[in-house]
Amino acid sequence: MIVGLILLLLAVLLAVETPIAFAVGFIAFAGLLLTGIGNAPISAQRMFAGMNSYGLLALPLFILAGNLLVAGGVIRRLVEFVDLLVGGVRAGLAYVNILANMMMAGLSGSATADTAALGSVMTPMMRERGYSADFAAALTISGAIVAPIIPPSIIMVIYAIPTKLSIGALFFAGILPGLLIIGLLALYIFLSANRIAPPPVPRNRDKSILRVTVETLPVLMAPFIVVGGVRGGVFTTTEAAAVLVAYAVFLNVVFYRSTSFSTLYEVFRESAVTTATVMIVVGTSSLFAWFLAIENVPNAAREMFMTLTDNPIVFLIAVNLFLIVVGCFVDTVPAILIFVPILQPAAVAFGIDPIHFAIIVIVNLMVGLNTPPIGTNLFVISSVTERPIGAIARALMPFFVVKILALAIITYVPFISLWLPRVAGLIR
Repeated sequence: MIVGLILLLLAVLLAVETPIAFAVGFIAFAGLLLTGIGNAPISAQRMFAGMNSYGLLALPLFILAGNLLVAGGVIRRLVEFVDLLVGGVRAGLAYVNILANMMMAGLSGSATADTAALGSVMTPMMRERGYSADFAAALTISGAIVAPIIPPSIIMVIYAIPTKLSIGALFFAGILPGLLIIGLLALYIFLSANRIAPPPVPRNRDKSILRVTVETLPVLMAPFIVVGGVRGGVFTTTEAAAVLVAYAVFLNVVFYRSTSFSTLYEVFRESAVTTATVMIVVGTSSLFAWFLAIENVPNAAREMFMTLTDNPIVFLIAVNLFLIVVGCFVDTVPAILIFVPILQPAAVAFGIDPIHFAIIVIVNLMVGLNTPPIGTNLFVISSVTERPIGAIARALMPFFVVKILALAIITYVPFISLWLPRVAGLIR
């Protein structure tokens, strides 16, 4: 009864646009008081315990590394590199958009950051070459969802908190699903090229492919440093984040000389604010998850699902539908910290590998980021392009079908998520 009232109160607070961290923290504290389990000191202790994790040290470091690389002009170099390779073919700039998103995914780890950064570069370029503004915006945010799927991923670091899963295993599990999404988007562009793209025009190339490749190669090495270092046992995921920060500083200050010390200061300040914001959500969501565990909600949810069906296929359909809706209304970090402690035990009870289920959850929530009415990426790209959300949402419909197809394949072909972690020896 109390749990039902608490969840209803949470829905009300979110409906009146209460900041998610305060809404979750308030209802968790209220639930503990109503049940007589906790008080203010215990609540503060549990919030601190949720944030006091060695694995979480990777979070501010990956945020900082992504911001450093973006500030250093990475996007311009990546777009120029890919444009020289495929920009001259039919729908070439659409392929450039997709591939630039894939490369940025290996650097930033944030779908929202990629949407804002690439949107400000790619959408004006595509409009200048005759593409629809709404199509360019829809394509940009569709490609940006792979940022938290292809490592390094900030969201995977967050996911490892309530589940105690290996961050390295999650990183490797996301590589093939992310490439699958990119591949299906590219296939759609190929099949629709005559309808969506203007005829290609000859372009003067001021720089040779060799020169641009040499300039871009150090940037392209960044994700390989992280994945290769973790796979080779050179460093842990947290240490890999620190190495990536040092590498980003080296590229910006020494190699490219593209970032002043005043810019570095702003990047560090912005990264600190972002980290603090995320950590507040982590703390309050950890308190809420503890309250749910005390009230035995995860076990009750597992029993409810097993009462409704004993078929894992039906269970995954229900979870996918639920998470896409959640992703439309709740930001990714609180959605993971609130719902994963409930859903993960049920998934394990159905015999679903927890690493595979993690990828299913993350892909679902990324699709939700692009889905009306409150998909975060929609608001970001609308602000960047100054186009109405409704117009962008209409242009998104074909891409939504592509992403649902990718989600279905990822959901029902576990091999895609589990093969690389097994090859790397991170799971059995």
